[in-house]
Amino acid sequence: MDAKTFTVVIPYYNEAGFLPQTLRSLLAQTRLPDQLILVDNGSTDGTEGLSRAVLEGCAIGEILFLRESRPGKIYALEAAGPHVSGGYVAFADADIQYPPRYLETAERLFRGARAGTAAVMALYLHGAAGDLPALAYRWAMPLLSRIFPTKCLTGGGGQVFRTDLFRKAGGFSAATWNFVLLDHEIMNRVLKLGKTRYHPDFWCRHTNRRGSRRAVRWNVWERFLYLYMPPAFLDWYFYRYLGPRLAKRRMTQLSLREQTWNRKVGAPN
Repeated sequence: MDAKTFTVVIPYYNEAGFLPQTLRSLLAQTRLPDQLILVDNGSTDGTEGLSRAVLEGCAIGEILFLRESRPGKIYALEAAGPHVSGGYVAFADADIQYPPRYLETAERLFRGARAGTAAVMALYLHGAAGDLPALAYRWAMPLLSRIFPTKCLTGGGGQVFRTDLFRKAGGFSAATWNFVLLDHEIMNRVLKLGKTRYHPDFWCRHTNRRGSRRAVRWNVWERFLYLYMPPAFLDWYFYRYLGPRLAKRRMTQLSLREQTWNRKVGAPN
């Protein structure tokens, strides 16, 4: 495994209207990934064929098309894990647009980071990066990360890890966590091994296509506890408090497959 190489992993389920645009944003990178892993989690809409057409003849060194029949994003991520060969691994979502310098910026942040940095975290934007609200958000979040250094402040589609530390933390595992908020749970384990870094120039554009996030998010009280929970008690919080509460509300990671938003929001331009 070359420490200077990048792997990008994209799990997907019925993303024909979105994944091709995401792939084009990756092909437009100033620093292309060295390895791209796409995991089809049971699609029935021809997403794989469209993806192959977009990627045909591209300059990415290795492209793997995997299939995982067990329904659920966590299983797709598990399937990708053994195939990751890059020194850094970026997890991408099928409906996120990545700006041209996304991987270049991630590489720069890792190289300029203090020893012990395990992950760099991209901020989710929903509009133009230069708009006033976006600028305020881009500068506020790195400051907030200093106030809450042991907490995850961005989603899974913006997480980039040092592969060795990601694996040492156990990677994505359905046996460990089979609920929503898997991006926060993995960070609970990774942050025991290193620090995270946020930067105003490291962002991606999310489609925000879900009409309601009620089925896939925690409530205000659970979020408040998470933010202010001392690090020594975070294992208790996730595995003995939050997990059982999510199970009772049937908020397993299968909730992420409920794509009712496709009837409300069209594919991005």
